[in-house]
Amino acid sequence: MQEAKRIIKKKCPYCFRAISNDEIGFLLKNDGARFRSPAMNEMMALKTDRTYLDFWSAMGIPEEQIDADRVVMDNQTMSELNQEFTASGHELAKRHFDPESCGYSFSVREGALTVYSNTMLCPYCHNVLPHHFFSYEMLMIGLAGSVASGKTVYLSSLMMREYDVMQRENLSIRSADGNPYDSYKLEMERNADRLWRDGICPDATGKTFRKPVFLEAAYRPRHETFHLLIAIYDVAGELIREHAGVGRTGFLRFMDGYICLVDPAQMQLEHAVLNRQMPDEERVLSHLRLLPLTEQISVQKMSNENGCQVMNQGEFLFDHSVSEEYLYERKSEMILDAIRAGVGESDLRNKYMALTIAKSDLLEDLGEIRAYPGSQLLFERTRAMYGFMNMDHHFLRQSVLKKIFDQKVFRLQRNLQDYKESGLFAVSALGCEVSEAETAEGPVLKTVSRVNPIRVEEPVMWMIMKYMQERRWLD
Repeated sequence: MQEAKRIIKKKCPYCFRAISNDEIGFLLKNDGARFRSPAMNEMMALKTDRTYLDFWSAMGIPEEQIDADRVVMDNQTMSELNQEFTASGHELAKRHFDPESCGYSFSVREGALTVYSNTMLCPYCHNVLPHHFFSYEMLMIGLAGSVASGKTVYLSSLMMREYDVMQRENLSIRSADGNPYDSYKLEMERNADRLWRDGICPDATGKTFRKPVFLEAAYRPRHETFHLLIAIYDVAGELIREHAGVGRTGFLRFMDGYICLVDPAQMQLEHAVLNRQMPDEERVLSHLRLLPLTEQISVQKMSNENGCQVMNQGEFLFDHSVSEEYLYERKSEMILDAIRAGVGESDLRNKYMALTIAKSDLLEDLGEIRAYPGSQLLFERTRAMYGFMNMDHHFLRQSVLKKIFDQKVFRLQRNLQDYKESGLFAVSALGCEVSEAETAEGPVLKTVSRVNPIRVEEPVMWMIMKYMQERRWLD
């Protein structure tokens, strides 16, 4: 009866179906042990988890890249196993309730051998749930941006040195992933380590839905401790553009807020060096063509008749079949428009928006940015040790960034007015330039100097702060 009183329902952070703690399954670790009981050996044999395989196949990952050979214990399997154990006189498979986490663990024993797991799975998609999933609230953040805007590098920068950049005197952050052996978790940790140690940037996200990165925040303002789970989703730019609000990006409507990264290449800047930084410029250049001379003369004649330049030299070069896609991809409002379409305007009032200029180190030496009074604060690298951020400087940066967005990106009022709350940020995940380099693994992008991020944590910290303020944890 005690367990029945503690039934808790929450949304799975992968498939977003409502699940309760009494219906979850378990992921078991196969360590090669052999049991006397055929039922135990059958239970511990690796099998293709079709539920898990089908979920990630639907998300765009080829089946051969999905590690679906697993040992899974769900309610049905447990019931069948216990029937065999009862008939053979072996100990039964049992669930054990943990009051601290409001979750369950699983164990079954045969002689001196015990199989145990507290790695809980969603019963519908068989993805691993984070630690303390049923006992802590969860803040879900969508990290969105155009193709090659730096989302994966941004996330890797946050994770460097075990989230060191996010630690504060009264706030600690750590990983909350429920499976320490998860291949994606290990890959992201390797990316963060290589970025910090060698300056090697991770590969870009493909057209797939990626597993979220789970964090646990413990906030200790005085004599009380508040806990919060944070899930950060790396949203592929191609998916937002092609499947806005449906299919593989339908999860956008479940987010509590968004960090929207704006690439400097999307800004209306005069400095040409940023145009050379466009990551897909080579692809576009390969499709360029010169207009025939007769067409150029015709266009110039129109210019003379109208007393102005009708087309500039750059426009002569674009093949329109390519340029339309290219210009759409570089359109700075594209991500915001896709989020609005996917979430619905009425639901935006329940969402946070951290509108963030990424790769801001590219702007640091531009005279047209330095001309804004107070712009030096955008490139400040000092990390706050107390509280969530330096709020005095944050409010000063808001006024500078508002002018820059209105004049160099788009009108803020039209794009942000429907959100519950919005903030403006300028960060850099690397804080330095990159160049191509050859390694034993092949060509990579590598920083030319030591990684020195510019306040990369602030959009996340701001959203955590807003979430806690609403729950009066900061009073």
